[in-house]
Amino acid sequence: MKVIELTHFGPDEYGQIVDGEQDPYGTDHLGMDWREKSGHVALVEEGRIIAHAGWVPADIGAASGEQLQVVGLGGVMVHRAHRGNGLGHQLVAAAMERMGRLGPPVGMLFCRTERVPFYQSLGWHPMEDRVTADQPSGRVEVPLVTCWTPFLEGGSLPDSALHVDGLPF
Repeated sequence: MKVIELTHFGPDEYGQIVDGEQDPYGTDHLGMDWREKSGHVALVEEGRIIAHAGWVPADIGAASGEQLQVVGLGGVMVHRAHRGNGLGHQLVAAAMERMGRLGPPVGMLFCRTERVPFYQSLGWHPMEDRVTADQPSGRVEVPLVTCWTPFLEGGSLPDSALHVDGLPF
């Protein structure tokens, strides 16, 4: 098993991980559009991609008027035959290491409630405040838990409602 950086993550790579699974993220019912990621890591076994995590820089605004750049993590998935073996930790840790090199002081992600303990074990903190993002229909509240992690000493998010400029990640 090895971690590799991908320059592209498209339908072929996605298909290797999904392998016919319906709604692998468990979010299809939300009807949300998601931002394309600009960075990607994958776990590869015997030439096949079995896991992926992507990230993208994003601008956010606070209700107070403060603007901040973050690195958004998304597209985290492990092939169903390989779940429960610690590969998710390895994958997200590799993504976080690369995300931290980009310069923004904070990482941010959206996840289902049952995934929060997984991300907390890697140093992510769930937020209580409301987070909105853009969708083709306009601004909407993101119906998932928002988590953040510092990449720089003292890095944090404002303690207020936030808005992601553009699509969520």
